[in-house]
Amino acid sequence: MPKKVLFTRLKVISASYGPSDGRRLLDGSTVDHNKLESYVPYTRDVLRFLNNEVGDDPGCEHSLCHGAVIKSYSLMQGRSMNVVFGDPCPGSTKVLRIIYVFQDYFRRDNDPGYHVTPSRTFSSTFAEHEQILLRRQDPLLLPSDDVTEMSPTPPTSTLPLVASSTPSTLSASKSELMLPIIFPFLSVRQRARCQLVCVHWREIVLSKGITAMIDINDHVLFPLCLDISSRRNTVIGSPIKHQSLSRSTCLNSISNTHTSSNSSSNHPHRLLLRGLVKNSHSSLTSLILNDFLNLDPTVDIHPTLPHLSKLKRIDVSRIPLITDDTIHLISTHIGKRLEVLYMKGCHGVSDDGIVQLVRSCNRLKVLDVSHMHQLTDKSGVAIGQNLTELETFHGRDNKVTNDSVDEIFLNCKKLCEATFWGCIKLTHVGPDVATTSTDVSASNLVLLNLWGCIGLTDDCVARLSTLTNLRSLCVSECHKLTDKFVLDITQKLPKLQHLQMRYLKRITDESMEAISSRLSELFSLDLSFCTKLTFGGLNKLLMGCRSLSELRLYSCTQLNVEGGPMTDVGGRQLLQAIRQSSIAFLDLRRCQQYQSFSRDLQFLNAMKDLGYNEAMAYLFVKKSDPAVVVN
Repeated sequence: MPKKVLFTRLKVISASYGPSDGRRLLDGSTVDHNKLESYVPYTRDVLRFLNNEVGDDPGCEHSLCHGAVIKSYSLMQGRSMNVVFGDPCPGSTKVLRIIYVFQDYFRRDNDPGYHVTPSRTFSSTFAEHEQILLRRQDPLLLPSDDVTEMSPTPPTSTLPLVASSTPSTLSASKSELMLPIIFPFLSVRQRARCQLVCVHWREIVLSKGITAMIDINDHVLFPLCLDISSRRNTVIGSPIKHQSLSRSTCLNSISNTHTSSNSSSNHPHRLLLRGLVKNSHSSLTSLILNDFLNLDPTVDIHPTLPHLSKLKRIDVSRIPLITDDTIHLISTHIGKRLEVLYMKGCHGVSDDGIVQLVRSCNRLKVLDVSHMHQLTDKSGVAIGQNLTELETFHGRDNKVTNDSVDEIFLNCKKLCEATFWGCIKLTHVGPDVATTSTDVSASNLVLLNLWGCIGLTDDCVARLSTLTNLRSLCVSECHKLTDKFVLDITQKLPKLQHLQMRYLKRITDESMEAISSRLSELFSLDLSFCTKLTFGGLNKLLMGCRSLSELRLYSCTQLNVEGGPMTDVGGRQLLQAIRQSSIAFLDLRRCQQYQSFSRDLQFLNAMKDLGYNEAMAYLFVKKSDPAVVVN
């Protein structure tokens, strides 16, 4: 007889947060998870953060569901992943990869202790702004009596095994009950094929929709649409080899039979996209079309936009033919529902299109208008005045000034994450000190990216200091910042957890001392290309900042980590401090003054003895301790 489960607990085995396959990195290359160098340096181990979300104590009510076997577990309550984990790879679209198990706790008769039955190991992937829902993907097998568990052979039946002569049938009423249960376990292609069974099944499939997400980066659904190995030389939707066409014809039954004099309109991927959208009117919530360079919006998406009743997330980044006409249709038909919109590099959209968009899409929570160099304060001010529900804003390389930023900080009271990367006209960021007594968005802002805002000086701390809940700050390539900025910001914002200061070539060991003594909760620090730091300052940083887990020192050539085989210099000077630190990720690549013809084996062997794996040359990674949580 089955035992009753007392409670169920979720256990996260591993979790990493980094760039998605096929996405661009800072150097213009693309991510390929078959190549370590394209993702390891930009990926963060976030197991400690998720353990803090789940709770690691078996007696913790937050991590248990008493009296039932739970089938799913929700994490982070809708908060942005960048807000919780920090941003390990600014400017790139990221995904969260989690490996986990469910543990069912029960008691046997006359046994006061707990017994645990784990599920099999599951793996799930979530987009950057997707809700994290860890599902149980196996049948619920509950523990049984000792006799049943120890039985060497299953019970046998005395009845003969005779095949039934009655044909198997599935009535229409049963189909309506069974198909929605089966659908989650089928691929999109399998769901599409269900329409071929009978007319009734086709009606059910159309009413339910065949998919909730269409992602042009999905290698299974669009196997020929993305060739990572040659993406820089091949555009999405470009002509493909004749012998491979058969791989895209398995969904011909759902593809739109639209004919056009333009041969590209009959490209298999565009036909497939139109068919998927047409058959998902009632279910589609996310439409991800980034970098689909051959897409013609007037043919491929304009006709269906009025019918997508559940669409909430759109990514049309870097599609050349996206213009104000597409933005007008989105505003008119989806504006009241739209929550996430990515439109990086859409150079055909003007200030007028953005103004119309933000006036209609007043529920927008995430907006990315990066690399739209044509946008001015007309767009920036309109965003601040209309998007009062905005939680995440990305504006990179726009022509906005202090007026736009002030308007956004004043009115977007729910803003948690803001990017003004490369906005060179900014001289300050943050609410005016005179307004901090009022209810402004500064109280909610957690992540702020000011990479390349070269107009900022040490005096910008006056406004930044009002952002009391700020946990992640990026001031990379703000070349006017000096040690004074670091001394002031560490004093005003002592709860920073992530700090990126790449290319700040004016800072010295004085900044390291301030960080080590004041930022007691610091988790990650990026000092790449900071050429005035010495081993002495880094030793003080590692010894004093015991919470530090990630340290990036890429191309700090003055450190000369490799040293020489006959000397006592190089990375060995850091070993004692590393032993006493909590460092789990240490990037020392290209930290040498000259081309080295040999490697410092003494240093490398010592790092190996400390438990570090050299994932790449002089990039050291240690598996994080799951028992440690981050406050």
